[in-house]
Order: sequence, then structure tokens, then C-alpha cells
Amino acid sequence: MKTLSLTSDWDLSLDSTGNLVVLSDKTAILQDVCSAARTWLGEVLYDTGQGIPYDTDILNSEVDISFYASEVEDAALSVPGVAAATCHLANPTKERQLRGVILVTFTDGSTDYAQF
Repeated sequence: MKTLSLTSDWDLSLDSTGNLVVLSDKTAILQDVCSAARTWLGEVLYDTGQGIPYDTDILNSEVDISFYASEVEDAALSVPGVAAATCHLANPTKERQLRGVILVTFTDGSTDYAQF
């Protein structure tokens, strides 16, 4: 599996010669897990069923934070190469940003984590 590398502010990453950086293997899977956690439901035009229901369920109601963690885990499980995912959320910041860590178990049994 390959994916285009993104910078910390989610822009395309270029190498020293100006070419796009391509990630593969587990690094690509971890980035795709983070992308899945940041995707709004309906945002992916070719599959509007992908994404987190931010506008319909999370931002429009007083939803329990465990619901959001569960949605992130489900999104992570949709990424090829992920066998299991566990989301741990930090308290929201003063700027109302929610950050967390997703512990990923790959299909080969190894584990790693991604921060979002």
C-alpha cells in the first residue's frame, strides 16, 4: 500500500528535489488511519459512507466522548492492513480541539500508534 506523504499541517510533502514523497508499508497505514479519523462523513465523493459523523452526530449534540472514540476506531478499521484499533482521547484544548492517539494492530500482529 502506498500513499502521498503529508506534512504536520496536512499539506503534500516534497523531497529535496521537489518531488512528492510517497509512503509505503506501515507508515502509509498509520497516515491513512489519521486521515480516516479526520474525514467527515460524506466528504469522500467516491464513497460517501466513509468518514466520521461530525456534523450530524458529534457537533450537533451533547454526545459522550466515548462515542467519538468508537467512531474513530471504526474509521481506523476501514484502512487496509489494520486488524485492531483503540482510540485514546485527550481532554479538549482551550481552542476546542480534540487530540488523541490511535493504537493500531496491523494484520501481521505488530503494533504502533498514530497521533491526531
